[in-house]
Amino acid sequence: MTNLLEHVQYGHLLPAAHGLIAEHAKQTKAHLLATGSAMEALAKKFGGDAQTWRVAGMLHDLDWDMLEKDYEKHCGEPLEKLLATIQAPQELLGDIRAHYASKYGAAYPLDSMLRKCLYCVDELTGFIIAVTLVRPSKKIADVEVSSVKKKMKDKGFAAQVDREQIKQCETLLNIPLDEFIDVTIQAMKAVANDLNL
Repeated sequence: MTNLLEHVQYGHLLPAAHGLIAEHAKQTKAHLLATGSAMEALAKKFGGDAQTWRVAGMLHDLDWDMLEKDYEKHCGEPLEKLLATIQAPQELLGDIRAHYASKYGAAYPLDSMLRKCLYCVDELTGFIIAVTLVRPSKKIADVEVSSVKKKMKDKGFAAQVDREQIKQCETLLNIPLDEFIDVTIQAMKAVANDLNL
């Protein structure tokens, strides 16, 4: 059986990832930085390469702002072209495509811990940002696990967020939902200034 933590490393691309975000991510900047920070925290928890996981989190939705919500193009040729500008390895593109399992699942399975974590945390970081923005302070410092779980039960709140994908942490990562949410919140609090939250 393959060790799910064995992985091509591309943490050396971290400065380039920041550059790509600065140039191409306006609406999604906070989500990308939050996901990068959460992925780094998850790498430390599961024994992965922290910088590699951070880069995957930072770039996973890099193409989104230019697609005008065209789900069919997401993770496709526009993203390939952006990643080519930093000479990213194919492994990075594969890891990113794996998080879009409904489109790329057969070709890019969730066969590493990095991919499994990115799949689960992608929806969660966006959801936590939404929870933060409805707090009176609009500060992530005031967000707790209980407030995130309460909002998850409200189907009308951030309705586009796939709650089941977040809850997959319990089977794919073998950690309780509360712990997964807490790790993600703490990682996001660590970069609160970068997120303007």
